[in-house]
Amino acid sequence: MKKSKTQNLIDLIAKKSINYHDFIALAMECERAGEIDFDPKDFSMWQLLGIKIIKLDNGKITLKSREISLDEADFCFVDIETNGGIDKGQIIEIGAIKVRAKEILNTFKTFVYASNIPENIVELTGIHTNDLKNAPHLSNVLENFRLFLGDSVFVAHNVKFDYGFISESLQKIGFGGLLNRRIDTIDLAKRTIAAQKYGLSSLKELLGIENEHHRAFSDALSCYEIFKFCTQKLPWYVQTIEDLIEFSKTAKSLALPKTNKI
Repeated sequence: MKKSKTQNLIDLIAKKSINYHDFIALAMECERAGEIDFDPKDFSMWQLLGIKIIKLDNGKITLKSREISLDEADFCFVDIETNGGIDKGQIIEIGAIKVRAKEILNTFKTFVYASNIPENIVELTGIHTNDLKNAPHLSNVLENFRLFLGDSVFVAHNVKFDYGFISESLQKIGFGGLLNRRIDTIDLAKRTIAAQKYGLSSLKELLGIENEHHRAFSDALSCYEIFKFCTQKLPWYVQTIEDLIEFSKTAKSLALPKTNKI
């Protein structure tokens, strides 16, 4: 999938600082493309969408995440359950844990109202339509979740799914998508744990993590436990958020070859 102009701009300033006027010119291209609908010079609006952009003493622009150490950073571990794909389904449960310096700062967990849950989703999650009848509606949940998330690093196991589903859901109701920096614990585990399988259930078994599976908050907690284990194995040069993101994507994989069962 082709990256948006906005994502290309964020990726650029995540790697290096650029001239302020160059940043504004590139950001205005994003505005003309209809990807952002605010004044790109207003850094508080970028932060509302999840990223903190800073102007350095030399006048150049970069991401704050290039400077924040791992112990100073806020990480938000997220998992969702849905009643289908993004085209026809919706989020029915969100669980999240906000952490700084290995201490849990706050938690977020809620059902989301939906009129129907397919039988296969009931079997997978144990969530029934009756569980959701008094739950808050999606727009209210997403508004509160965005406030909870803030400009934290969004961490999930298979982050593309959870991040993408939440971001598209936000856009559908007119709140603007997510721009938060994100980390996939599958990628991170592959660089720090020698294993044949990196699915959530496989890593939970390998690491001795015991809790409910296919429920949002317990899966978010499992993601956090995996992250804690992985970050104990990091090389010395991984110091900042951007260092960790780069390491999770580009360091040598420790994945073991899968054996064929006879």
